[in-house]
Amino acid sequence: MPLLSDHFRLYPVHCKLSDLIHQTELNICPKGETRYFAYHGVKNLRLGGCKVDATACGGKFCDRQVVSVNVNEHVPCGCFYRKDRHKIVTQHAVQIPCDRAYREVGQYTVAQFRSYRFDQLLFQGESRKLFHEVYKPDDAVATRVLRKRVKDLVELVNRAHGWTVIGWVRTGAVKDSSGEGDRDALDIASEDLQPHIIYLYPTDMQDLETVHQERYERITITIENFKEGVDEEARQLQREEEERERPD
Repeated sequence: MPLLSDHFRLYPVHCKLSDLIHQTELNICPKGETRYFAYHGVKNLRLGGCKVDATACGGKFCDRQVVSVNVNEHVPCGCFYRKDRHKIVTQHAVQIPCDRAYREVGQYTVAQFRSYRFDQLLFQGESRKLFHEVYKPDDAVATRVLRKRVKDLVELVNRAHGWTVIGWVRTGAVKDSSGEGDRDALDIASEDLQPHIIYLYPTDMQDLETVHQERYERITITIENFKEGVDEEARQLQREEEERERPD
């Protein structure tokens, strides 16, 4: 059975996402409603707390949003094509702009963002599939190197054309039990307004691959350059430790 059928042919449209999806600020929406938000050319994006997780699915069309520990093991993912290998994905806390009515400071941090598409920015070729062989979650030096690469990538895109960030937010309803009983409770808008990011990518990827190609390639991860980076970082930490222990 096809996933999508129509009487008309479907033609791919090659145009910038910023021309298709208009910029809309992250803001509070009425109770029970779902709204999308979209930003283009974000040049003050921040990512923090990067780590690596194993996700529920390694399918070709799966964006690796759900980690393995959060799903029923018998129904790991609704992805049409599933496989068990190469399910790792990086996870980040993403600081994005928002309307000041949503947060007074004009920024919001979305925790536990994961995306296979974003990871493809960070890894060269097939290196992501073998990354688990050179990276261990309890290796503080390797984690430090990984976070430096992510920081360098974010800063490079910030200085270029910035990021496109797309997501959604829904205002749920909770029971106000201040009345005499549960039957008197009223549905009120929830104050827990957690936005969800579904797309985080450079606004102009072509610019990254042409004007900034040389630096971009130095930032992206291969098995070889990551090993070298970990070895160099370990040596640097060792030198710093020796300096601290050296008597004056």
